[in-house]
Amino acid sequence: MKYSALLVASAVLATTCLQPAQAQDELIYVAVEPCRIADTRKAAVGLIKANTFRNFLVAGTAGDLAVQGGQEDCLNPKGEVQPLAISAYILAVPANSSQGNGVLTAYPADQDPPAPGKGSTVNFAQGQVIGNTTNATVCTGGNACPDDGELAILARNTDEHVVIDVQGYFYPPTLLPGYEIVQSSFATANNDSLIAEARCSAGKRVLGGGGSLTASTWVLDSSLPVPDGSGWRVRYKTTGSTFSASGSVWAVCVAAN
Repeated sequence: MKYSALLVASAVLATTCLQPAQAQDELIYVAVEPCRIADTRKAAVGLIKANTFRNFLVAGTAGDLAVQGGQEDCLNPKGEVQPLAISAYILAVPANSSQGNGVLTAYPADQDPPAPGKGSTVNFAQGQVIGNTTNATVCTGGNACPDDGELAILARNTDEHVVIDVQGYFYPPTLLPGYEIVQSSFATANNDSLIAEARCSAGKRVLGGGGSLTASTWVLDSSLPVPDGSGWRVRYKTTGSTFSASGSVWAVCVAAN
């Protein structure tokens, strides 16, 4: 399975061992080729009854995932390091017995279901097939996690089939040996394209990275946000008239060995 890593950061506090991790905390994001970890439409799995929940594994062996309708190649790419959250496309597929509108809510399996009206992940009308991409925190409490899975899905109001396609995993940077971020600033004037790079220090390899621009008419060229040698390269292009812009590019680096 192909995968790459990005740093996901925001203005909230970084994860600590004293509080549950949230998907928007400063974490390492490892993107994977979209893969299915669950599909309740499989005959042996069955729909989620109205106003009940079901737990799902977010990683495991082929046999583990098959029980919930998952695929063989949908495995946690970092193996022994448990993810704190996942990025996933969650699809609601109304059952034949559906009688009205409904809601799917994803939440950590070791927590109580959110109160009605809170924590909506997918809203759907009667008979509507619809999905939503979301970052969902999962159970990370070791023995506190249920044996049948780290992610819970609650179906409100009506019976529902659920499909879960994982797009990536979030990991705490403190579990990565030699973890560091290298950032490089750049500026350009009257160019319609630019390439910028941040390089890891000696003895470290690039795990992932990203970039940003202050000018809104410049966009990331998705053809080249890739590792290059011991650094991370990004290319930007304009969406309109050319003019000066500035920004930064960063690389996520870990120990080479």
